[in-house]
Amino acid sequence: MKIRILVGIFVFVTAATAQNTNTSAAVQRMQTIVKSYTAGNSFMGTVLVAEGDRILLSQGFGMASLEWNIPNDAETKFKVCSLTKQFTAALVLLLEQDGKLNIDDPVSKYLSDAPTSWGMITLRNLLDHTSGIPDLIDEKEFATWSMSPHTPEEQLATFRNKPLEFQPGARFEYSNSNYVVLGIVIEKVSGHRYEALLRDRILEPLRMENTGLDTDELVLPRRAEGYGQGRNGLVAARSMSMSVPWAAGSLYSTTGDLLHWEHGLFGGKILNDAELKAMTRRAKGTMGWAWKYATQMG
Repeated sequence: MKIRILVGIFVFVTAATAQNTNTSAAVQRMQTIVKSYTAGNSFMGTVLVAEGDRILLSQGFGMASLEWNIPNDAETKFKVCSLTKQFTAALVLLLEQDGKLNIDDPVSKYLSDAPTSWGMITLRNLLDHTSGIPDLIDEKEFATWSMSPHTPEEQLATFRNKPLEFQPGARFEYSNSNYVVLGIVIEKVSGHRYEALLRDRILEPLRMENTGLDTDELVLPRRAEGYGQGRNGLVAARSMSMSVPWAAGSLYSTTGDLLHWEHGLFGGKILNDAELKAMTRRAKGTMGWAWKYATQMG
């Protein structure tokens, strides 16, 4: 979702180091680097650095709540926004593993009331952001509309009859609407609510006890507040109803739980090799299925 919120960051180091590496000095260097970004509260969050199963650094920086003077720590929970899409994509692929859907099928096979203009859109197009479906958050009324709770069907109604922005598969265009539709497909195909399936197939098997779907009513201990940059410094971020991002962006988590997710996903505990390869392959643009690809120069 296009929301300016300062959240924790998760860094995972895969490269092996020599046995005689001065770990203490390396950790101090990491802390120095992170602290260089914290001046004026420009970064407030939690950093986790791991080498394999060994955690090298797990530390909070800045405040989880400026109003209450509560600092971030390793157990602080953050809204992880569009990282939610990784979990939605994994659920789709789990259902394909189960033989309940095929990602190359048209969406209309699973949504019988899909508009005629969606006839050529496949589940793969939704995962790839190549469907042509406009992004619901680009609607001029969205800022006001999103402050109130809405069901997935009500979200779908805001864009289902809009003209496609391009021919399905022709190009990449990031759209949160794609993952709202995928959430609806997941529920129809599985016969379970999105949150229940997520917990049963991913969160509980991976022991992600500090991760879940946020709701407007949820009292969540150790939750970080959201802040954005205003003209005169930090301001409290406007809070939309957490029913709106849903399968596209409503999860909360901790850096520790995200490490469980990384280990579980790439360790073969969730998807088989073929589905994992599909999920992590680069599609059009700079995205895989909820992954961002970048090339580091130098």
